[in-house]
Amino acid sequence: MDPRQFYDDLAPYYDLIYENWDASMLRQGAALERLIHTALGPSPVDGAETRVLDAARGNGTQALPIALRGFQVTGRDLSPGAIARFRREADVRNVSIDAAVADMRCVAASVTGSFDVVLAFDNSIPHLITDADILAALRQFIEVLRRGGVCACSVRDYDTVPRGVAATHDYGERRRGGETFRLWQEWTWESLTHYQVRLIVEKDGPTGRQTLVTTVTRYYDIRVAQLLELMAGAGFRDCRRLDDAIYQPIVIGRAA
Repeated sequence: MDPRQFYDDLAPYYDLIYENWDASMLRQGAALERLIHTALGPSPVDGAETRVLDAARGNGTQALPIALRGFQVTGRDLSPGAIARFRREADVRNVSIDAAVADMRCVAASVTGSFDVVLAFDNSIPHLITDADILAALRQFIEVLRRGGVCACSVRDYDTVPRGVAATHDYGERRRGGETFRLWQEWTWESLTHYQVRLIVEKDGPTGRQTLVTTVTRYYDIRVAQLLELMAGAGFRDCRRLDDAIYQPIVIGRAA
């Protein structure tokens, strides 16, 4: 149930989670540019002087579009497989990004200089399954931010999730390169605050469906209000929730 193995297994198929990954990247890139400019003020040349650390980079859903919009992006992720896929996607798009493997709980040692923005999107924070782990990551984020810099994390809105109720979340049919895939998640609960996700990827073939991936990870059902309290405890100020920017709530705070 190591999240590193989960995302290593998922890396070749992560884009299939989205109905249209490229379109989602365009939308999120535009949303993040607006968010960053609102929080920091516009930079003189399309974000070129704004340094962004994406501390849970994955395959690049946020880092790639904002790099294409001129921001100086550094990407880190726990998963070597995700970083390898991210580098390939960056090469295809002729984007130069400093990308390396690092755990967000000790990310400061993997980078140099200070950043204007730290991102941790796509419900990455709840992979840290204790408050102490989340605090450790948030303290790393504040360590690498310049004074007045901004941390933004997107998380599942767990206030809307029935705790303790097993569920299946079906992504439906996906097509890529003439091939047809099907993905879904199966949730089982360990307690009222922690659950396991089993993600399955299948592909249609001449003899029927073939299972490509079955992989498992754990999540912490942490509510937004609790995460905001942890951000304040880590030293962030002006901590607040933003809705409607992307498909998940964003919690944001400023380095004092």
